[in-house]
Amino acid sequence: MRKVSLTIIAALLLSLSAALAADLLVNVYVGGKQVNCNPQARVRNGVTYAPLRAAAEAVGAHVQWSAATRVATICTEDRCAPIKQSQAIMVNGSMLIPVRLMSQALGREITWDANASAVRIK
Repeated sequence: MRKVSLTIIAALLLSLSAALAADLLVNVYVGGKQVNCNPQARVRNGVTYAPLRAAAEAVGAHVQWSAATRVATICTEDRCAPIKQSQAIMVNGSMLIPVRLMSQALGREITWDANASAVRIK
């Protein structure tokens, strides 16, 4: 009986730690309009990540990918910024970058709306 109880407790603890490690999925808004992101933006280990291409294109930027250097380049009308794959996370083959890095690259104000669990790009 004691062995069964310990097994159940261990299984519960593993389930709890897996739930805590899971990503929190969030929405992205540009100018107040929700952007359809696939994969969805997320918070992982306290860092908010947004899909590079979807967020960049939503604000009119262009994205180029270099497989040789593993660098995405985001270009707006007045600037280009390289983003290394090592600065990102990969989800289903898509590159998601930290929101703060995206803010710097796009030259846009990006905020976290805790009440709506959303990233807002101005």
